[in-house]
Amino acid sequence: MVTSLIPSVWRETRSPVAPEINVQQFPPQEIRNSTPSIYSIYESYGPFPNQSLMVGICADGFPFMLDLNNSRSGSVLVIGENTHERSQILKTMCLSASLINKPEQITIFVITNKPHQYADLSKYPNCQAIISPYERSSGELVIELASIVEQRRSGRERGGSLMLLIDDFQSINAILNDFSVYLNLKSMVNTGPQNGVWPIISIQPDDVHSSRGQLLRSFGTYIFEKVDNNQVFLPENGEMDPSDLVYTPNFNVIVGGRLTPISNLLA
Repeated sequence: MVTSLIPSVWRETRSPVAPEINVQQFPPQEIRNSTPSIYSIYESYGPFPNQSLMVGICADGFPFMLDLNNSRSGSVLVIGENTHERSQILKTMCLSASLINKPEQITIFVITNKPHQYADLSKYPNCQAIISPYERSSGELVIELASIVEQRRSGRERGGSLMLLIDDFQSINAILNDFSVYLNLKSMVNTGPQNGVWPIISIQPDDVHSSRGQLLRSFGTYIFEKVDNNQVFLPENGEMDPSDLVYTPNFNVIVGGRLTPISNLLA
């Protein structure tokens, strides 16, 4: 079942002709024109360890990395009001994971209502599916990946890391109306990273307080946008020293209560 569904989803949704990636084709970002590209960071600081990926640039100029060999960071929640910025963070993670790792080390699945924005990633074999949340296969993919988590928990399944990126939590409301899909996603968020399956979801700040907000409280890593009025989302057990806000990065990261300011890469 696992080996039959995932390849079929890929065949049905992957663009037959993937455009060549060209850094120049991406629009310049207003605030961080001086931020180095993901390619220059890779050349300057690489090679990076297997099963790792870049999220952005820290205030000290070094890349902020996630180590998928270490499950302590848990599932990842990207929070911000700017839709483009949230998508850029997710694309940075996808692109860096593909540059650093072989497909057997990290495999990527994307559910997004903006599949055209991720089409350039389909040239990498790591990216196995780019699916609209309005397709039935998106709910099936969630259930399939959750079943892999259960197989790995019982020792029946081995393999590399699997990343499930959901760009815009609000867009998957329709598939979450299927209670089976909701329960499988919730289980994946809680136990996926310990078994090599990594849910990474972007949301609007208001969605944290939605009827399904309890699911979002189970994430271990929070990446949130610094907004003009200094209102930021913090998990209930989050810790922040107000003096940290003297930094004015575009994003902050909380991992286990630790705050790290970062800037997005030009992905």
